[in-house]
Amino acid sequence: MAELGRPIGRTERYMLSRVFAGVPPIVAFTACLPPCDGGSLRAAVDSLLAHEPLLACHVTEVRSTAPRWARNQGLTAEDIVDESADSGTGTPEDILRRAFETGFDSKVRNNALWRVWLGPKDDKGGRRITLFLNHILADGTATRNLFAELLKRVHAGSSPSNAVAALAPTREDSIPLKPSLFTVAKVVFSDLIAPKFPTFLRPAQPTTVFPNSPLVPPYLQSTAFRGLSLPASLVADLKAQGKSHGVNTLHPILFAAGLASASALAPVGTVVAGDSPLSVRSAEYGHPSCTGNYIIDISTTYDSTLESSSFWSTCQAYAKRLVDPSVRQAAHEHIGMLAYVPDGLVPPSANAPEGKTKFDVWLEETLRKKHPYGATFEVSNLGVLPETGWEMEGLKDVWWAQTAMARGAAFAINPITVRGGNLNFTLTYRHGVVEEATVDAFWAGYERALREVAAGRVSDNATLGSLAHQR
Repeated sequence: MAELGRPIGRTERYMLSRVFAGVPPIVAFTACLPPCDGGSLRAAVDSLLAHEPLLACHVTEVRSTAPRWARNQGLTAEDIVDESADSGTGTPEDILRRAFETGFDSKVRNNALWRVWLGPKDDKGGRRITLFLNHILADGTATRNLFAELLKRVHAGSSPSNAVAALAPTREDSIPLKPSLFTVAKVVFSDLIAPKFPTFLRPAQPTTVFPNSPLVPPYLQSTAFRGLSLPASLVADLKAQGKSHGVNTLHPILFAAGLASASALAPVGTVVAGDSPLSVRSAEYGHPSCTGNYIIDISTTYDSTLESSSFWSTCQAYAKRLVDPSVRQAAHEHIGMLAYVPDGLVPPSANAPEGKTKFDVWLEETLRKKHPYGATFEVSNLGVLPETGWEMEGLKDVWWAQTAMARGAAFAINPITVRGGNLNFTLTYRHGVVEEATVDAFWAGYERALREVAAGRVSDNATLGSLAHQR
């Protein structure tokens, strides 16, 4: 018997519509642990189900204008943990890919929106744990925290706390930031009114963001992967180089490396744009650690002078931009525009016998646009996996990825590390949207830029273009 919970929030509604549009948003983490057993893992999952109410929920009334969370009281670890799905073969990217391919029921009415796989023992007795979930349940930061908490509970052998967290509130109920009237008017004019003008009266179109137009419709393609691992010593060198140039965190360097690589590939007449998804999760707002969606995107578009820009000046400017209150306010307002997406029921049809909503139709139309990408790439800011207790006992091979986007950023760069460990990256994108040679060049240029910085070969005056073209 399901117990009804709160209506889903607007960000969650957007994730739900992505499921129906055929581009389900999935986030996955994987790591190798020293010897552990299935019983300990199932006990850890059961304790999480008892502690985090949203983990025991699914979505009901999914094709209505007011879907709701519903708690299934009978859900246990037996419904979530699988010791047969991971064969123990392949790379971390392979296991993440299989998690994406497995996915979840398209109607999100199954009993669980997350899964945990336990692989077979390797030659040294270690086992791989993989956790993946539907993004409607948790954003990247929450999934990282959930994975770390799972590993911690496996290590401890019991729940560190008997307290039950509150059901994660919606973003709009917990962070009351609404778009200004000016922002609403600007979007309504550009998206709804201006397109109806005769061609000669329409405002000039902004410069095309690379890699628009994609070679194939992204929403019809599966997620593709690349991987990259940088040793801990090189990561320490990156941080040291950043601090010596007035950049105190790693993220601006990881972002600027993407700019350097993309600037060498963007054709004439296109520009490079980059996103940084940032968590605004806070206990002050009543946000739990391991569930809920509380992110904003810091979006930045660069003009044709990007290649001639100083690498370190770009890093410094971006570090300031990330903490600029006005920039963050604009990012909050951008997500707040979901409140103005048209809604209402659409009658059933052959393609949607259950019917759909106008919100679903809006997303489908945006996915079919000629220029679906608003950014060239995004760099996640998840940083370091929280402490698990396994760090001194052989925790290794920690990776994560998210299904590639069919709108937004064409390339998603997903870094993660453990304290004192390697910095592991996945790159996800949609198969065929650009030539594979372009993907190869972008990823090779990204790694090259980071290695040049770490080696101290990027001077104060070095440009993004010079860094991208070094061999």
